[in-house]
Amino acid sequence: MATPYTIVTTSFLNKISDAYLITMSDEELGIQLLKFLNSAVPKFKKCKKDLSLRDASGFSKDLTDEEIEILANLMVVEWLRPQVNHLELLKQALNSRDFHMFSQSQHLKELQALRKDARQEISKLLVDYSYNNNSLDDLDDD
Repeated sequence: MATPYTIVTTSFLNKISDAYLITMSDEELGIQLLKFLNSAVPKFKKCKKDLSLRDASGFSKDLTDEEIEILANLMVVEWLRPQVNHLELLKQALNSRDFHMFSQSQHLKELQALRKDARQEISKLLVDYSYNNNSLDDLDDD
């Protein structure tokens, strides 16, 4: 059985609030979500399923809820990356007083904290996933 991308992307969308994504057409949104997902997949290195086995509509394997949750959280980090990078470039372009006046400084700090929290959540999910999927039965192949 396969897992369609929409299962993962819906989980991702439930974790964020983004007015810009809402303004996109369904086609544009699908393309953007696939970009986030394509960036997230290689970061899930310890997945028991081969995530490279996929087509235009989804993964060829049936992903568990835990695997879907990990991918959705990895997508959150990918969604945050351009926002943080944009504000960091803006901060470099403006002197610190100007940057502070536009209250972008606080927004950058909040985004960086959110990214840090997302990464910590992913780390916990990956540890739990590895622990839950590392049974001693796997060693009895001799």
